[in-house]
Amino acid sequence: MIVLFYIIIAILAIVLHTSVADHFSIWIGARPDAMLLTTVFLGLHRDRETGLIAGFSLGIFEDILSGGLLGFNALLKGLIGHYTGGLKPNMTGHFVLFLCAVVLSASVFNILFSFILAQIFMPTQLPTIAYWIDSIKTVGLNVVLAPFIISLLGKIEEKMLPSDAGTPYPERT
Repeated sequence: MIVLFYIIIAILAIVLHTSVADHFSIWIGARPDAMLLTTVFLGLHRDRETGLIAGFSLGIFEDILSGGLLGFNALLKGLIGHYTGGLKPNMTGHFVLFLCAVVLSASVFNILFSFILAQIFMPTQLPTIAYWIDSIKTVGLNVVLAPFIISLLGKIEEKMLPSDAGTPYPERT
């Protein structure tokens, strides 16, 4: 059942990233990073390994769909999933500010390391001011949408994977 849940979450992220995100681009000039939001959700609600594997897998899909360097987004999303997997999972349901701070740091990490990796592998292509403005808009959009997207994914998870003990995420020791 858990594999089916991961497949549904991945399909939802891909659909959101490829089709629904374009509507945001028309309105404000930036697209939310659905793959990043899904990676953060899986990292926070599961563990480091799940966050790493989910981030890497979603990053590979993003690389294939974008036609860029293969492994570029997979590396970044995998690192983000591993980082968020180490955070305390029970915080996400109670503190919206904590969730927004995690998504803010993950989005900034994604953009800065994308720039660094692009300069390493494609040093002749310098980003323009419009790139940085769109990046700031994307970070803001990710932070604003994070509580809604992650709570929606949490509700889907509750429906598909009900907890026997009543507490879906026990404390780690």
